[in-house]
Amino acid sequence: MSETKKKIKPGQIEAHPEELAIVVHYEVQEVSTLPDGSQKVISKEPGEKKISVKSLTDKTNVPLLATEIIEKCKLIHPSKAGQVEELLYHLQNRGKGEAAPAGKGTPGAAAAPAGKAAPVPGKGSGTAPAAPAAPPPTTPPKPAGPPPGTPQKKPQAAAPAQGATLNGKPTAKAQSRLDAEAEERAELQQRRQTQAMQIFKMQQKQYEQAYVNKLDSYIEGLYEEDMNLKVRATGMIAQLFRNTENFETLLSHETLLQTLARVLREDGKRSIDLCTNIVSVFFSVSNFTQFHGLIMQNQVGALTMDLIDLEIKRTEHRAAEEGISPAMVAQKALEASQGQVTLSEREKKLLALIQKQDRLLYIAFYMLLNLSEDIEVERKMKKKNIVVYLVKMLERSNVELLILGTTFLKKLSIYKENKETMASCKIVEKLMKFVPVLNDVLLMSVLRLLHNLSFDHVLRDDMVKHGLIPKAVELMSVPRFQPVVLGLLYHISMEDKYKSLFTFTDCLNRMYDMLMRVQDLRNTPELIALAVNLTQNPRNAETLCEGDRFDKMIRRAFQTCDELMFKVLRNLSQQDGLPIKRRFGPYVEQLVTLLRAPDITAELFVEVLGCLANLYIPEFDFLGLVRKHDLLTFLATYAQPGAVDDDILLEVVMFVGVLCNEGTAPLICQSGLVSTLFTLMGDKKEDDEFVLQIAFTFHKFLLHDETRTMLLTNTQQVVFYLVDLLQDKNKEVRRVADQCLDIIMDTDEEWAVRIRNLKFESFNQEWLDVVSQPPDQMAAHARPRHGYEDAEVDYSGDGYGYQIGDQRLVADFDDIAGGGAWGPNDVGIMHANYDGYEGTYDEEELRRGYAM
Repeated sequence: MSETKKKIKPGQIEAHPEELAIVVHYEVQEVSTLPDGSQKVISKEPGEKKISVKSLTDKTNVPLLATEIIEKCKLIHPSKAGQVEELLYHLQNRGKGEAAPAGKGTPGAAAAPAGKAAPVPGKGSGTAPAAPAAPPPTTPPKPAGPPPGTPQKKPQAAAPAQGATLNGKPTAKAQSRLDAEAEERAELQQRRQTQAMQIFKMQQKQYEQAYVNKLDSYIEGLYEEDMNLKVRATGMIAQLFRNTENFETLLSHETLLQTLARVLREDGKRSIDLCTNIVSVFFSVSNFTQFHGLIMQNQVGALTMDLIDLEIKRTEHRAAEEGISPAMVAQKALEASQGQVTLSEREKKLLALIQKQDRLLYIAFYMLLNLSEDIEVERKMKKKNIVVYLVKMLERSNVELLILGTTFLKKLSIYKENKETMASCKIVEKLMKFVPVLNDVLLMSVLRLLHNLSFDHVLRDDMVKHGLIPKAVELMSVPRFQPVVLGLLYHISMEDKYKSLFTFTDCLNRMYDMLMRVQDLRNTPELIALAVNLTQNPRNAETLCEGDRFDKMIRRAFQTCDELMFKVLRNLSQQDGLPIKRRFGPYVEQLVTLLRAPDITAELFVEVLGCLANLYIPEFDFLGLVRKHDLLTFLATYAQPGAVDDDILLEVVMFVGVLCNEGTAPLICQSGLVSTLFTLMGDKKEDDEFVLQIAFTFHKFLLHDETRTMLLTNTQQVVFYLVDLLQDKNKEVRRVADQCLDIIMDTDEEWAVRIRNLKFESFNQEWLDVVSQPPDQMAAHARPRHGYEDAEVDYSGDGYGYQIGDQRLVADFDDIAGGGAWGPNDVGIMHANYDGYEGTYDEEELRRGYAM
């Protein structure tokens, strides 16, 4: 007699066409179970459930709302979280009267695209943050009464930072990146599921069709002594677990899972097929987060780790005894498939065994990857050496196992302890053989793992040592790999010692092509970050400016007004060599015009001003530039403390120093910048960068009569301040301050005497403080003679000296005649036995010499 049940099958999820609501379609099926165990659908009745989200506003936390909806509505599986968020973003935008963007995602974790299998939340996670771009300068606040033409902050919607969010959702600029990453994760999960199904089909070929109503007979087979019967029973049960419609019956059985775990524990070492069948059962269950507790209750995770350890030891033992590794067998099999060699019977058996081993390891690691969604479970895996086992998988040749292993390692690599274990296993050396590799999925997985590891400077050194730079540069031209490759190269370029290595590759040529081709550099943060780092190296800067490339770059910068392109140009302008600076000469006036544009943004303003502040070109006509554009008045409005942000203020100080020459010195005096900068130095005395740049600008002022006279006359305290800077902790500040004082001493004899005295007081302040005290207080500050105690010093003898050990020392002046003063009748201090000097000293000379 057949049994009839009703089942609800969830369907499509969509946004309500008019209301703020999500509509979940479903189908009520009446299913009849036939005596042979097969099921037949008798009737279907469609239905829908409307979920209102009237509280949805611009400020709503969409990911949190999506999670709440999924928890309350049992018709929506947790794997559909990304789709629910996408619909909520659609409704949110529709409520604002905007068109729904294509494919929204959550911040930091994109939703799976429509039609793709969405990854289970937590699976495959662990990707390190993308390599950050050089941070843009902070926008200056608007003070009361800002200077005319103060650059305004670009609206957030017009200039989002990479990865920025608006109202909790990604900006349009970042959305394409999130969509691509979501699609990649979905494809990777689909590939893993497909590989698992292929393993299941290979296992299923050995057995006939399984039926649910025969479950008890299959369970009885688990108690048989014959191993073949046990393997068959586990194979039939595994077959039932591949159909999720059977889960309700199978998981409600009181002893099924416990019995399977017991058989795996007791007989797992005896048969690899038995292990594969039982692990595949728990793998099917692990695909659903709500059933992970059942797996953990039966300690299947620990049993699986023990099985992995056993198989690895078997492989290592075989390699030690017979000198045959899985990679060698795989290579021999490849050659045999091409007709180059013929496999022996022993090699055929080894190949079959290795293939079975690969299937077991794949299912086992995949199940552990599913279980690692729980961070506590992942910690337990770490204690049982999961990282070491995964690194050993890199020595095998099965492509799907390698993809799974590198994906799992990428997830684990975000923790310091795991990363250190990987480093001790020489993971970089093992990964480098896959860069490049013909399989794009494997190559991408390896690159992402290397990207995570490249945050560690020791592992970065290993990557460079094993030749990663030229290999990664070759992949820069492949669009699919560009973001991760550029991020990887960016991390390496953070080390100054490696910047010059890029000169000997094609990196700079390819980077230039990409800079000229990309429409909006904010969409490629890794590219601009790499360019900013590499242009700090003089050799790289010269290579990038070869031919007409510099002119094309700066023309494109003027055309697009892209602050990130100007950031690269600013780095080029910082180079010490005049050849690169002179290339800016024809464009200086155009830079000033752009600087004074009324609609310039703060980000662009600081980059353009930074370029100008670095362009000290001796032969350039700065006087004509200042007069034509009234530059000094313009800069004076920004030099006031508090008028603009410090980023802009610092560049203003530097630019004034560049403009100061013999022709512009009188105009600088008239603009009031001399006294303004002195006031600014007092306000910014705690900021070493400001102090250094203002001191250097003063150095330029002191080189010219007009500015020097005004600086020393109207701001006399500047000399005392410069003397104080001689004691500064910053070496460069001390050096510039000393140069300024030298110029003053060379040009003004009166100041020269005062500065010598001030320097003496500054360097000997401690001694002066001591000698200025009363005699009774001075005794407290007296130091032991050369560190010797009084008991060690012998004052006996002729009265003209004292003995310390074997060394005879002449007494001080005050020691003679019992410490009395030098008298007119004293004939000198020459020792009676000393006849090496035949002349005499003049008394006044002695007194003068002693005073010195």
